[in-house]
Amino acid sequence: MSGTFNEEYSLQAFSLLGDLMPGGLFVYRADDSQEMLYFNTGTLRIFGCADADEFRALTGNTFRGLVHPDDYQTIQDSIDRQIAGSSDEKLDFVSYRISRRDGAVRTVSDFGRLVTLPDFGEVYVVFITDETDRMLEHEQLRHAEREMEHEHRLNELRSEFLFSVSHDIRTPLNAVTGFSELARRHIGSPELLADYLDKTVSAARQLDGMIGEMLELNRIHDGGDILQNEECDLSEQLSMALDLFRIPAEEKNLNIVEHFELPDRRVLVDPAAFRRIIGNLLSNAVKFTPPGGTVTLRASCGGVSDMGFVDCVFSVSDTGPGIPEHLRSRLFLPFERAESSTQSGKTGMGLGLFTVRSLLELMGGSIRADSGEEGGSVFTVELPLEIAGGEPGSGTPEEEKPLPGKRRILVAEDILINREIVLALLKEEGFLAEAVPDGSEAVEAVRSHPPGYYDLVLMDIQMPVMNGYEAAKAIRALPGAYPARLPILALSANSREEDRLESLRCGMNGHIAKPFDIGELVKVINSHIGTAPR
Repeated sequence: MSGTFNEEYSLQAFSLLGDLMPGGLFVYRADDSQEMLYFNTGTLRIFGCADADEFRALTGNTFRGLVHPDDYQTIQDSIDRQIAGSSDEKLDFVSYRISRRDGAVRTVSDFGRLVTLPDFGEVYVVFITDETDRMLEHEQLRHAEREMEHEHRLNELRSEFLFSVSHDIRTPLNAVTGFSELARRHIGSPELLADYLDKTVSAARQLDGMIGEMLELNRIHDGGDILQNEECDLSEQLSMALDLFRIPAEEKNLNIVEHFELPDRRVLVDPAAFRRIIGNLLSNAVKFTPPGGTVTLRASCGGVSDMGFVDCVFSVSDTGPGIPEHLRSRLFLPFERAESSTQSGKTGMGLGLFTVRSLLELMGGSIRADSGEEGGSVFTVELPLEIAGGEPGSGTPEEEKPLPGKRRILVAEDILINREIVLALLKEEGFLAEAVPDGSEAVEAVRSHPPGYYDLVLMDIQMPVMNGYEAAKAIRALPGAYPARLPILALSANSREEDRLESLRCGMNGHIAKPFDIGELVKVINSHIGTAPR
């Protein structure tokens, strides 16, 4: 409808044309009553009403009554502003929600004009269309476009990440294979052989750390980190973390300084998570400090609070190049590195600091990064820890050698080279050791030997015929007290927290992740075989 309205127009004109229009058309008073003067059948269809009486009952026969109450004031203000600032034609456009008679909420577009009619004065003539389906289709299209853009970006990031990971993993892997070959060629030269083997072990540990970072990221992302607090000696845990980096530090002629001011009390902490935090910080410090530099680990704790907690501060400082200013705001984001490994010559996933921050958030701690007074960087961890029960110094360190008397261990491991390694290490530590290639043979070995023959079982998880979980349950189901009390430890590359919990649910006494440290393995074995049935 075009042109300027005048007093020759009346409601009869709208009645003649209204029902021929595909959308809704209605007229309502422009005064405070907002009384509906006319509505066509298209309006009834939009509101789901069969006749005029149903529409009047639904809306109260007012414009206010047909608008969703949460939208009314906003759209009324918009109409007033548009009318006040428009030309003589006084056009306005708004979009708002309505509630149909069946309770469905729909969205309509409203094109209105303020006109004057004889006998009624100023009224609004409004044309409306139901835009719900079109808006839904539009939103679905926008969502699909965003998803495509997101997927495209993920593919780009995935390609970049896989390229970086492939390069960074191949570097220590090349060292493992290269130094192994050199060791084989110089097997008759003890000094060279020892040097090559030390470097092989160092590269293997570096490779394991990189794989661990990726698994840690996935576990944290999935919300799978469940902290297991144990009584620990902080000095011992810090020393264990430091020991992993002494050889790499010596190779770079780095000076390692440790300064601990810790209480003579044991604390409750997840030891693996704690060592992971300190180890990641030490790893970065050793990696980025140039030869001849210094890496310092400090630790101190305040007094014990009324709630039995102590505020501990740990810091790792170095004399390296420091942290670039542009990187500091992104320092703890995943995959963030100052330079690629190709540029810096330093391998790594860029996940270490992200892992540290994520673990500290789970433990109620925090971390900050600063520049050192004479260059380099300082990472400071603040962590509240609960004091463990018992008298100060009551904890007794485990012996690292087997308990008196030859103890026999059954090793269930399907991979030949892994069996050979475990058997050789256990025998060198003074144990008697036997091996079987799958879980079913482990069950048969326990069943067929007299009670007390085995002191402990080391059980791999992923094995053919019968896996470690099934084998542990089968051993526990054997008759007699001996199978029920025989210590069973999982020794598996399945290193997630859920894997550990599943091992315990299946009747095992503990879970040790591969690759393992033989000293730590001996400690765990000794802690269980002391009560093993004989």
